[in-house]
Amino acid sequence: MRSQLLHSAIASKLSPARSFAYYNPPVRKAFLIYNPASGRRRKKRKQDIARVEEVLRAAGVQVETCATMHIGSAIQQVQEAAGRGFDTVIACGGDGTANEALNGIMRACATRDCVDVALGLVPLGSGNLLASDLGLPSDPVEAAKKLLMYRPREFHPGLVCSQGEHGPEKRYFLVAAGVGADAELMYRTEVEAKEFWGRNAYFLEMARMALRRRYPMFHIEWEDEQGTRHQGAAMLAMCVRAGKFPGLLSRVKLGTGLWRPDFCLLLFRTNKIRRFFSYFASVATGANWKVESVDAIHTKWFRCTAIPGMRTVHSQADGELLGMLPAELSIESRPVKLLME
Repeated sequence: MRSQLLHSAIASKLSPARSFAYYNPPVRKAFLIYNPASGRRRKKRKQDIARVEEVLRAAGVQVETCATMHIGSAIQQVQEAAGRGFDTVIACGGDGTANEALNGIMRACATRDCVDVALGLVPLGSGNLLASDLGLPSDPVEAAKKLLMYRPREFHPGLVCSQGEHGPEKRYFLVAAGVGADAELMYRTEVEAKEFWGRNAYFLEMARMALRRRYPMFHIEWEDEQGTRHQGAAMLAMCVRAGKFPGLLSRVKLGTGLWRPDFCLLLFRTNKIRRFFSYFASVATGANWKVESVDAIHTKWFRCTAIPGMRTVHSQADGELLGMLPAELSIESRPVKLLME
């Protein structure tokens, strides 16, 4: 009842076009960060950001807008913003921008006793798996309106520990991470292609990569749902947390969800590319036929190490290329708040 009265009071101060239905009391002071180079239609980017700001301010939200400066800069920018009283960080971009914002919040949490900052998303980039999973429209204005109806809910992010150029490094992730061929896919898909084709650029690069036929294998250990350890060799190990997928993958059902305390490990224990395409066709069509040497395993942990004589294998998190093997992927014990329905 108190919430309804608050909404009515807000509505009386706004014009009819600025509906109180967009007002969300938990979002009062937002740090809006965007990547000016992410996705398509760069020239329209500033207009989109301005329109998103207008929606937020019409709902009574204090807004500070900031552009990223280079790859990785959003981590530091968000970390600093988390210490300046913002209750919400809204990442305007793709999964990569959201990933950097998440890591900024997690870094702030590591240096303070408590950081009560929620993460929200307005999709603008070429890869928007998180936006699809959260049920956000592709139009940034409509996404901002819907975001203001969401509530901050606890979410345990995933964690990738890999070997960087200067030693061990950690990276938290939201919807997906992996080791092997999928990391190579992220590395080989050119920025220009993503700007022109959007998420379909990954499928085009996947087809080109198939002509190479063979990919390096690596050793992997994982725990099943009962905690029993297993091991073997794999070409690709991808962990997926998202439950809903866009475009060609809209029929994929893996029994996953951001609210779950685990992820689905897609394990390709073969370097025969035809098995990869067979599995892709299986899940994309919703037929879900069994593919030899490919398993879907629910787990909270796996570790990958190099096989002597094989070429370098990388890892990735939310589409961002990370370090080399050894790499360990797990669920972080510390929660972060994510704006969700």
